[in-house]
Amino acid sequence: MTTTATELGTLVDGLLERARTGGIEGAGAVAAAIDRPGSEPITRSGGRTVSFAEDGTALPDDSGPDVDRSVTDVYASSLFDMASVTKVVTALTAATFLDEGALGLGDLAIDHLGPRLVPDARITVRHLLTHTAGLPPTMPLWRIQGTREERLAEVGGAALHAAPGTTHAYSCIGFILLGEILTRLGGEDLPQLARRRVLAPAGAATATWWPDAAARSRTVATEYAEDPPRGLVRGEVHDETAWVLEGVGNAGLFATLEDALAIARVLAGRAPGPVLSQGLRAEMARDQLTASVTTDAPWRQGLGVRIGQELPDGSVQTTVVGHPGFTGTALWADPAEGTVAVLLTNRVHPRRDRFEVLEARREIARQAFARAGTA
Repeated sequence: MTTTATELGTLVDGLLERARTGGIEGAGAVAAAIDRPGSEPITRSGGRTVSFAEDGTALPDDSGPDVDRSVTDVYASSLFDMASVTKVVTALTAATFLDEGALGLGDLAIDHLGPRLVPDARITVRHLLTHTAGLPPTMPLWRIQGTREERLAEVGGAALHAAPGTTHAYSCIGFILLGEILTRLGGEDLPQLARRRVLAPAGAATATWWPDAAARSRTVATEYAEDPPRGLVRGEVHDETAWVLEGVGNAGLFATLEDALAIARVLAGRAPGPVLSQGLRAEMARDQLTASVTTDAPWRQGLGVRIGQELPDGSVQTTVVGHPGFTGTALWADPAEGTVAVLLTNRVHPRRDRFEVLEARREIARQAFARAGTA
């Protein structure tokens, strides 16, 4: 099965066109890529960095002589807010500590963070990596007045919805705690740790939690935020909790198409670094949900990655691992074949309830990973 550049271009153009004409499945900025071993990556991108006004109307395509097209148009070098795809980088950073023996999957979170930040002494690192700690999915920490530590301490008082290790329920709060454990282990903040241990070795040269002024000019916009009242969010993390805490493990990473491909290649075992043992790689991609763990999720759970991706016909490509992001991003890898794929959009622009990209995710997965006869 051969994926053509035409197919990927059709996917990207379709998302952009439906955003302009009022469709539900669309986005104002899109970049996509499929990369197979032994071949040059197929990449497509398009749209505008800011496409909509606050009231949701499309902005005019001003092509006058004073417009800097390199800033306003979307290219492969444009930065996207990766949202929860950040969790993949956090998990890979944790993997480097696991491989060194400085961290154990059975380590108690409370032993690393203390009781002020951990609401249940039974929560382990494995629970945090697999969303089985019983922690709430999110907490409105941006509404709490105080310092970063005082906001984090609210997590320590959170009520669990289930005993640790009994239920699989997606939790950004768990990855915030995981990032804090890594910070304490490494002696520097998570963005610096991730840069040194994962992003730089992988070749994700421009991926960052902190876009500088030049990078912000090529960052695509996300939402016109009202709670908290931030106006047009661009070059700052969209996720409210990650924004107020700064430099946490659940969200906050910005990346280009090539950065995202580099991260996906780590999952596929094709990146120049970080060097992880085969045993740990296998454990990351192994289904962690035993028969005694209940779940309502349509996917299976590895260490920090989801296992399986739905295709357009409803079947699931079970060899694929990866992660989506709320802003409309996603990356996937097939460790067995080495193929990786990336879809970057800003589907939350201008409002989070305006667009979806679910069908586009299924379609790019078909193009990248479907075997003959499965889609």
